[in-house]
Amino acid sequence: MIGLKIDQIDEKTFIISEYRHWEETHCYLLNGNERSLLIDTGLGICNIHDEIKKLTDNKITAAATHIHWDHIGGMNTFLIFMLIRMN
Repeated sequence: MIGLKIDQIDEKTFIISEYRHWEETHCYLLNGNERSLLIDTGLGICNIHDEIKKLTDNKITAAATHIHWDHIGGMNTFLIFMLIRMN
């Protein structure tokens, strides 16, 4: 499969999957009324930012669940990116 596969869970929630690598990645877009949260940014092989902009007009914050290359590969395409730290 080439590119990103997008599945809609409900009106405001999407799974964005990147299948162009042996390690298939899944990212989640949660759309609020004014802002959106992208959980993980995938491998970075595909341009996830351009696909997310097709799904929302909101300002987007990207967050990584942890710092592995398959979760942060697309972070450079977002203005706001954060790491969730759990103690």
